[in-house]
Amino acid sequence: MSDGYRRLTLAADASPGRLRQLDALRVLTCLSVVLVHSIGAYSPDIPGPGAATALLHYSREIFFFVSALVLVRTYVPRLGPDGRLADVAGFRRRRMRLIGIPYLLWTALYLLVWVWHVRATEPMLRVLDELPMRFWYLVITGNGSYHMYFLLVTLQFTVIFPAVLALLTRTQGRHGRVLAVATVLQVATLAVYHWVQVPDEGWRMLLGDSSLFAYQLWLVAGALAGLHLERMHDWITGHGALVLASVPVTGALLLWAYWVQVPGRGAMAAGTPLQPVMVLWSLSMLGALYLAADRLARLRGALARGVFGYGAQLSFGVYLAHPLLLDLIQSAARRVGLFAASPAFVLASFVLTAGGSVALCALLHRTRLSLPMMGRVRHRRPAPAREAAPKSPREPEREAGRSRVAATTALMLVVSIGMVLGIGSSQGPSVARASWAVTVQADGNVGADPAGR
Repeated sequence: MSDGYRRLTLAADASPGRLRQLDALRVLTCLSVVLVHSIGAYSPDIPGPGAATALLHYSREIFFFVSALVLVRTYVPRLGPDGRLADVAGFRRRRMRLIGIPYLLWTALYLLVWVWHVRATEPMLRVLDELPMRFWYLVITGNGSYHMYFLLVTLQFTVIFPAVLALLTRTQGRHGRVLAVATVLQVATLAVYHWVQVPDEGWRMLLGDSSLFAYQLWLVAGALAGLHLERMHDWITGHGALVLASVPVTGALLLWAYWVQVPGRGAMAAGTPLQPVMVLWSLSMLGALYLAADRLARLRGALARGVFGYGAQLSFGVYLAHPLLLDLIQSAARRVGLFAASPAFVLASFVLTAGGSVALCALLHRTRLSLPMMGRVRHRRPAPAREAAPKSPREPEREAGRSRVAATTALMLVVSIGMVLGIGSSQGPSVARASWAVTVQADGNVGADPAGR
């Protein structure tokens, strides 16, 4: 075993206790995603709220960063003596199952909800005839809903991850150069996106905002942080004042760039995260949120540890489900006349969306739907030692009970979706379309995220 490879594997063997801050970081980032969509759903192109969404756009970059970090820390200790994964095909198969199946199911789910909402305004025979082709188009482009691009990029990263590990092994001692090259490429890519054009349609997955090119810096940086987490942790916590001081500076720079662009581009385009200034802002917020996560991870008590530990397990499911809950809340508010683009109402919708998504995912996590819907193995309570005896005669009855729980959860999910559809459609075709248009785009304006994500 080479000395460089030995250092590579040792670098990823930090104390497990240190990883609790990553759980907290993931929870904070997930909440940021829900918040930016809660704001954007009610005021997609108004300058004031648009500035708030622009400030929250660090969430996607940090999500990619943490995902790559955790992946590296999971698999680097499993590398063989040659610095390669022992079972590359098995790794890809497992990751494709954990990410790919939820991607397909949620894409289909959001597409079916879209079909329901347009049933009164579009010829249904044509819609149903085009449904299979539309579904695969959404799968290929990541346009099933405005947040599904994350899964498509993650699937692409899964394919190249063994090559990333090989690169990290061969560039041991030169990781700073790797990060510098990735930064230059990221800034150049975002400059093209912002001032020239973002590749769309079929090119979106290959070169556009559903491709590795759009987020490669954060994936590379996360992978490097997975190897050097101790050094990153020590630097950030040791320079906390500098990290926090960078937040108002980079925030002011971002807001200046935003307001300069609003007159010519509009609030939505001015606040897009696909512009070079977002690199500085996201980097600054990554450091600040890491400091906050580290402080939260140091809280004593089983409750604090449980909240962030379990919250991190549910974060992927919450990410997938929250647009559905957000649309339900928005549609219900419209029906009873409470819909308003006010700070108080946006805050209430954020709390309800986050809470509802967590509750739904916690329920799913205890059923057989957990793996296909959330990419998480079903949560089971640890059995007491005395239950390690041979199965009792009542075991078949218990299994039947578990099956009924899974069936009940599936029914509840269907009923929840039905509530979204029924409430939205009861207001008439025009309102129903307006309501869902901010949640899932599956027509000519595919991918047009109200929050610019």
